[in-house]
Amino acid sequence: MSTRERERGQIVPLVALMVVAAGVAALWLGRLGGAAVSRAQARTAADMAALAGAVDGRQQAAAIAEANGGRLVGFERRGDEAWAKVEVGRAVAAARARREPGPAGLGAGVGVKGLVPAMRSAIDKAAALLGRPVPITSGFRSSADQARLWARRALNPFPVARPGTSAHERGRAIDVPRSFVPVLLTVARRVGLCQPHPSTDPIHFELCA
Repeated sequence: MSTRERERGQIVPLVALMVVAAGVAALWLGRLGGAAVSRAQARTAADMAALAGAVDGRQQAAAIAEANGGRLVGFERRGDEAWAKVEVGRAVAAARARREPGPAGLGAGVGVKGLVPAMRSAIDKAAALLGRPVPITSGFRSSADQARLWARRALNPFPVARPGTSAHERGRAIDVPRSFVPVLLTVARRVGLCQPHPSTDPIHFELCA
């Protein structure tokens, strides 16, 4: 056997070993990246489930968790505060949220503070017509809040506006639980609330122009 043939015989197993090692490394990195995505998705799902649960109870918390690709594995509600635990794949995250009463106790929900007077008035009128509080899962958002949502928009089941362009940042928009959308629609126009994106973002309501 020539020297060249011997060298070739040594190189082939080495190349095969390197290919196997590269495959194992790629698989490990893929699993690591997937785990990070699952953890982020679990945190988002837990945050949103806690917000929904604080307003509308366990059933809505479970629905929101499922809409975010997770499963509600723990829930507790005491007064205006709720705790939710969500599982996404092997990742588990927990979050707490508190419901804040709106003006005159009619508009009940998260993020009522910071809404413009016209929006607060519309919420109160809707509550009075419906004979029940309007549950709000998201109201006013600071620019920092909107930026955080934008950064995690891929994990959100609904569209997220670019920071600086959302009506939430101006206190002129609210989100409600999906189960409450048909109820609010029965009085929305009468109180000055519009649903600008009924197909892609049905839970979102703004003051009519």
